[in-house]
Amino acid sequence: MSRHSAHSRYQGREVLVVAGYDRPLDEVFLQVFGSHGPGRRNDEWLIYSSINEPHCDWSTVDTIAAKLDCLGIVVPATMLECVCLDQALRAGNRIEHHGWTTQAGRTAREP
Repeated sequence: MSRHSAHSRYQGREVLVVAGYDRPLDEVFLQVFGSHGPGRRNDEWLIYSSINEPHCDWSTVDTIAAKLDCLGIVVPATMLECVCLDQALRAGNRIEHHGWTTQAGRTAREP
């Protein structure tokens, strides 16, 4: 399984977005986690998980992009590109965090 992550924002608060490719299932996945803070219950930590929407077509990265758009969450383009590449190559055991810095070393605008 590959795992790609990036920090972003959802409804004004910081979140961790995790997406990747699950080789045994031959599907992609998406999870969005909120940060633990004072007064938060554990069940508020998981904001979204693709496992709760089995009716969606998780055989394509386009579903991840559409779900992120629906949630109003922006991630670096490299994140979805890498998940797509992992799926094409059937990659496993790949973990990468994607930041908001371009390859040229310039800082891209965060959401």
